[in-house]
Amino acid sequence: MKTINHKIWVDTLLKVLTLFFCISWYSFQFIKSEVPADPGDGIMHYFISNASWENPILLLHHWGKPLFILLSSPFSQFGFSGIVSFNILVFTVTILIAWKIASKFNLSIWLTILFPIILINIQDYSITVLGGLTEPLFNLFFLLTFWLLVTKKWFWLAIITSFLPFLRSEGQLPVVLIFFILLYYKQYKYIPFLFVGFILYSIVGFFALNDFWWYFTKSPYVMNNGIYQHGNWNHYLLSYKNYLGNPGLFVFIGAFIYLILQLLKRSWKTIEFTNLFYIYGTFVGIVVLHSYFWATGQNASLGLTRITTQAMPAFVLLNLIFIEESRFGKYKFSSYVIGSISLLIALNSVLTKHFPIKANALELQVINAANTLKRTIKPGKLLFYHHPLFCFQFGNNPFTKNQSCIFYYCDDLEKDIVTKMKAGDLIVRDSQFGPQEQQLTFQSITNSKHLTLYRKFVSKEQKEDTYSETEGVFVYEVK
Repeated sequence: MKTINHKIWVDTLLKVLTLFFCISWYSFQFIKSEVPADPGDGIMHYFISNASWENPILLLHHWGKPLFILLSSPFSQFGFSGIVSFNILVFTVTILIAWKIASKFNLSIWLTILFPIILINIQDYSITVLGGLTEPLFNLFFLLTFWLLVTKKWFWLAIITSFLPFLRSEGQLPVVLIFFILLYYKQYKYIPFLFVGFILYSIVGFFALNDFWWYFTKSPYVMNNGIYQHGNWNHYLLSYKNYLGNPGLFVFIGAFIYLILQLLKRSWKTIEFTNLFYIYGTFVGIVVLHSYFWATGQNASLGLTRITTQAMPAFVLLNLIFIEESRFGKYKFSSYVIGSISLLIALNSVLTKHFPIKANALELQVINAANTLKRTIKPGKLLFYHHPLFCFQFGNNPFTKNQSCIFYYCDDLEKDIVTKMKAGDLIVRDSQFGPQEQQLTFQSITNSKHLTLYRKFVSKEQKEDTYSETEGVFVYEVK
């Protein structure tokens, strides 16, 4: 009995120390970073979440992810550090749920503590946590559905799964997979509960937007939307280090070898096909779907690899479970091997070159432009911009009332100057968002007779891009 109690005490201590290390690592990287980990989408998600209390209609902002906005909004009222704190809390709860699943499968303590250490070393995953992005919350809810599937709590499994599409649009895929799983287990009475999330949000949308089907009609994801061009079919496979990392890949290879051997032995029960179908189906499905979007230039795909961190934590955890069930996990020496690997990966996270985040050459000029204009422009002038970091550094939130910074997408420059702007207003065009998301070509703005160059903030470094422009920020004044 004393030996058992001692083991429980040691295991608990190892878990606490591991979790403390991970939380401290995230906190340190956030404090030391020069800019938000994602100075584009991450800042926009913060803006929407922060402004939702002043403008409640934002709680249904499709791109912002309604459930993420709802849950993160109390934290975002304390600034960007609040929403990052929310994501660190989300990470913590994710690990605790993962450890409950690990305990269910009698995962060894060394594989158990290896799981969070792998996660913090996956560059894209840590960027989503530190960037105030939506993927960590989706992963928490998805891992919770994994736990509910393992424990066969069908009612709550259907309910929680129904809300996944309101955390990420990719959440529609798990809904479909759980539908088939409920059919397989003949749990027909729980299938209607897969629509609870959609029905509740649709009813709210009916009263707030006068549109019951707003989830579809207001969707920003259109298949023929290809403003970011396209790439190669193998882009996501070649970029695995970003969203899975070498440790995640090695864990997958080890688990895959075990699965092949079990198939050859026809040991069907040990594989647990339901878990394999759900976890592998979601993770691989997301990778395949985004590979298709990027290769065909559809759905406004930018080829972002962080998108494929969705379901990745559950994928890594399931592979660790398979390794535990293999013979390797039964050998005594395996604890020394896995323990040593955990220490090496933890050391790698301390020595990483990816964090803390450094501002690149363009971001430094965006910050310089925001600070300079904040000091020099006269009150009453409006600044039409598109780079989220500019407004963030300027100290405005474009989704709140009476702000100087106006988020600007150019439909027709000459028409916009007449209808939306007045003499003295400024157009802040950067070389990244300007020609792409802002749809404001350099030629159109320099040829305009209604604009004059006000200030420019040019980077000393030049990177190659699609538009081959001078890297920096150019500010134009309306005559």
